Amino acid sequence: MALRMLRVLAFISVSSVSAFRNTSPFFLFSTDKLAESFEAIHPQLVTSANINSQVLESLKHCPSATYFIVHQDKVSSSDYSDGRSTPYLSRWLGGADKSIASSAIVPEVLGSVDEVTIRDYLKTRCGAESVSISGAESQIPEVTFSPRIVNIHFPALPSEDRASTLAGYDSFLDTVISSKLGNEKYTVIYITTPQGEEQSALQYQAQQIYEMDDPFPTAMHTELRRDIESHAKDVKSEGGLFERYQFLSPGIFMGLTASLPLLLILYVGIRAVSSLEVSYFAFSKEMGPAGQKKQ
Repeated sequence: MALRMLRVLAFISVSSVSAFRNTSPFFLFSTDKLAESFEAIHPQLVTSANINSQVLESLKHCPSATYFIVHQDKVSSSDYSDGRSTPYLSRWLGGADKSIASSAIVPEVLGSVDEVTIRDYLKTRCGAESVSISGAESQIPEVTFSPRIVNIHFPALPSEDRASTLAGYDSFLDTVISSKLGNEKYTVIYITTPQGEEQSALQYQAQQIYEMDDPFPTAMHTELRRDIESHAKDVKSEGGLFERYQFLSPGIFMGLTASLPLLLILYVGIRAVSSLEVSYFAFSKEMGPAGQKKQ
């Protein structure tokens, strides 16, 4: 199962570059074996209604003593693509924590998961009581009743330093779970809400911008750089005309060398043809007895 979750985490990191807009991820993990509804690997895009029904189905046997319902506002799957921003969440979902028996990752949820319905379901079916903790609180209140629902709400991430802010929320969640609130069997339902249109567009545009450290490499600068001094030296160079210019190149020399024998052959042929001597009588018709015998 750990290998399966690691594959899903890798899938989130790859698909985060082209993440869907108006969607957000969903995470669930528990120290108990939940129902089989979350055992199969989910597709990348799932509706919130489908997630609601599967969560209620997985909690129908009231497996845990503590249920943590975490609410994170205005995030996308790209915020969780880097495991360094959520190291504890990656450890719980990746199989590093051997106490986790069940876990599920849905990269893209269309719509918002109804946490009120989940909370009311746990109160009615499991008899759990609810307590709320804000992510800004430094002290964790004492809770003696069980089963219990611990609601943790994290505000929206700022436009800058999103990773560091999310890392602080992740550390706070680990502190709450590691405290006496999570010393028994527990289940964490991590619900997120999608970003707004404007924030999603800005983040998508920032992902598409690529800036080179050096738009024009140094080697290209060297090739394109003009050496004005060298041109000035060429104008003022000293020496005679035949020292500064080359009149007989190797190509011209080879052409002249090859043309001389051809000109000699042509000359000899013209002389041979012109030296032929034929008398006018050779072209006249013989009228004597010898000519009559030939006929």
